[in-house]
Amino acid sequence: MFKYQKVFNEVSFRHIVESQETVLVKHLQELNIDLNADILFLGVRNGKTASTIITIREQNRVNNLTYSLEGSPCEQVLNDGVCCFPKDTAKLFPDDKTLLDLKVEGYIGSSIKNEAGDPIGILVALFFKPKSELPIKLKIFDIFSNFICTYIQKCHLDYQTNSHLSLFKEVEVISKTGAWEYHIETKQVFWTDEVYSICQFSKDSKLTTKQVKCFFAEHERKRVNDVVKSVLTNGKCFEDDFEFIDAKGIEKWLKVTCKPLMNDKGRITSVYGAFEDITKEKTLLLQESERSQKLDNILNNINEAVITICRSGVIQHVNQAALSIFQYSANELIGQDISKLMPEPYAFQHHHYMQSYENTGVPKIIGVGRQLTAKRKNGDIFQIELAITKSFSLGEVQYIGVIRDISERILAQDTIYNIAYTDKLTQLKNNQWFEKECKDLLLLASIKSQCIYALMLNIDKMSQFNLQFGFEQGDRVLKQIAVNLGIAIGNDFNIYRYGGDSFVILYNKVFTKDDFLKLNLNFIKTTLLDPQNYILNVGDNDIVLTASLGAATFEPDRQSYESINHILGHALRSAKKHAPFGFHHILEEGVEEFDRFVQLHKLLKSITESEELSLAFQPQYTNTGKINSFETLIRWNSSVYGWVSPAEFIPLAEETDAIIKIGDWVLENACMAIQELMHLGLKTSISVNISAKQIVDPNFSDKLIDLVTALRISADMLILELTETALIVDIALVKKVMNKLSQYGFRFSIDDFGTGYSSLAYLKELPISELKIDKYFINDIEDSEKHYVIVDTIIHMAHALGVNCVAEGVETKEQYEYLKKNHCSIYQGYYFSKPVDIQTWREMIAIESNSHKNRPDFS
Repeated sequence: MFKYQKVFNEVSFRHIVESQETVLVKHLQELNIDLNADILFLGVRNGKTASTIITIREQNRVNNLTYSLEGSPCEQVLNDGVCCFPKDTAKLFPDDKTLLDLKVEGYIGSSIKNEAGDPIGILVALFFKPKSELPIKLKIFDIFSNFICTYIQKCHLDYQTNSHLSLFKEVEVISKTGAWEYHIETKQVFWTDEVYSICQFSKDSKLTTKQVKCFFAEHERKRVNDVVKSVLTNGKCFEDDFEFIDAKGIEKWLKVTCKPLMNDKGRITSVYGAFEDITKEKTLLLQESERSQKLDNILNNINEAVITICRSGVIQHVNQAALSIFQYSANELIGQDISKLMPEPYAFQHHHYMQSYENTGVPKIIGVGRQLTAKRKNGDIFQIELAITKSFSLGEVQYIGVIRDISERILAQDTIYNIAYTDKLTQLKNNQWFEKECKDLLLLASIKSQCIYALMLNIDKMSQFNLQFGFEQGDRVLKQIAVNLGIAIGNDFNIYRYGGDSFVILYNKVFTKDDFLKLNLNFIKTTLLDPQNYILNVGDNDIVLTASLGAATFEPDRQSYESINHILGHALRSAKKHAPFGFHHILEEGVEEFDRFVQLHKLLKSITESEELSLAFQPQYTNTGKINSFETLIRWNSSVYGWVSPAEFIPLAEETDAIIKIGDWVLENACMAIQELMHLGLKTSISVNISAKQIVDPNFSDKLIDLVTALRISADMLILELTETALIVDIALVKKVMNKLSQYGFRFSIDDFGTGYSSLAYLKELPISELKIDKYFINDIEDSEKHYVIVDTIIHMAHALGVNCVAEGVETKEQYEYLKKNHCSIYQGYYFSKPVDIQTWREMIAIESNSHKNRPDFS
């Protein structure tokens, strides 16, 4: 719509530079007096290339040129800001043909950014001879670059303002709205042309505030004075309608707005606002108001509720009795769908019924009357008698419903059922009813020394569905799924809405352990996880959702109602690991496993203070048999459970913030190990695995930098290993953190490469120094003479990215020989060394520090 965009882009930049060519050439020539550059140019970005707009050679204008950004210093400038290369520039960027042709030795460049901070242009100075003093002039160059940015942004704003002023005048005429401003100190008033038009006053004559006040109807003038006085005194904005008589005696209605403008000290310096001619709208509203008032007076004297809807079911009118019955205000109902006043399933079926009547003309309620359920604003379900008649108004079909509240005679049972035990969304029994019936079954099972069986079902990725389609559609599909599951489970099971996107299913009989084997559990699982239950229509599209199902058998002498909920939740989490349509049934040993799960969760909360954690170190070797680095591995020797595998406790820690505490502990101890290496004069690196929660923690970068600074160790001796899964948690945030730490000296490794979600697009952009081939692929190597495509590809990819390739899990000579033949960089695995404890590690690094001792040879 607007010629000049709010934030200027490359096209706007070129236009402005060309239009301001004379001024900019002069400024560039003045800059070059200080720089003494052989070539000085101002260019614009154009995708993967850049074009010069103004080029100066020896203070003279020369022809412009276009060159590729890829592999050029300008590409680095656009990404990083000001860059300076005092010498050997052409050699540093061998892919830049332009630099080679010009034999450029020195280079200094700065990006030109728009208001949003996006680089769209570039300022560059080229020198044919090395310039050692260039870094000193970098500040001058940067200041001038910022001046150019500011100057171009000012020009852009001037062009944009002029364009918008023309549009503003057109809008004034179309909307019949004039603007005004009054300066308090000078007592000057300014009016736009449309104000003169509204007042029917000649533009050649001076229009004063006194004259304008006289145009307001006599009974309005005091209110006008009061309004202005209030705005000036209290500094509050004002908007209201006034009667107005213009210079030709024509009566009008004006909408007047008045707002104060304050200086930095909070003092009002001026007031401004607008006059909008709303005569036509006001006249129509007054006529309609009179008509509506008469109708309302009639309907509000009727005891029964009266609601009028259009043929699409939208409420057009309600009387006072209807508002009292349904407990809404008129504004909350008018314009809403009538189904707002209906409980399910009637609300869901209403439009189908209306469509059926429109198509067939066969009424089921219209002209008949019947007893139905309705819903108040607070969600209460109550009984009504409803009679509907069809009418026409201004050629449009309307339906008038007369409603009588009959809930008082059946209030007790409705209140108990609908408020206490029914889920308002799905109309299923709720979790309170589940608690009641579950406890009843537990009591019966206890008396008979028998068992009960329950399941918990959760819709997979329901939160993602809500984000994509909205919560209203989410509620609608939950209702439909509830209906589908209710039909599917039959009479032997009861289904309950447990909350959110979860349901609980309870077998309504008790049984012995022997009888349990006779239950067709596979049939129950298949029925509840039947994909047909989750095929739903959203808009005009069929959407397929999935679910996960956890189940368990419970003995009343071992489980309470509360523990049943926890165990079902654990079963469901286990089922989620196999989603979609995951299923997990907890047997007796599974209950014991759950008890261990709960206890481990508790222990993990204070694990870093327990002195039960330790580090193991697995060496990583080069092709020459030299130790290149160590990977740290965490170990937990629990006083309760003994040695607990990281594969068991790390996933539990990742469910809570315990993983951050554990991660901090590992980093602190790894950094102290680096301190020991530095004392021995070794530059051997140590790598640490970083979890997804750690890398996105807001304090992660600062804590790590503070730790390295406090211990006075080299940041480049610490390698941070990230899995591909950790990368995709929030790729933009992770990239930002990695870039910040990379600038400080830290290195990054991508762990388990090839098993996750790697994208070459972002791998190329990330500051990584190595890729680790997952053991999963190394295990495939059985013969050093064969070809293993995936392993080869990862090695070649690492070489292409210019990073080390680390093979983990190397266990055989054949694997090592194959990897070595294909130019893998670094190796770790049992073929070389198992992980060692810290004492053994200290012995190893002591040997490593003695240069006269033989190093291991695995060739």
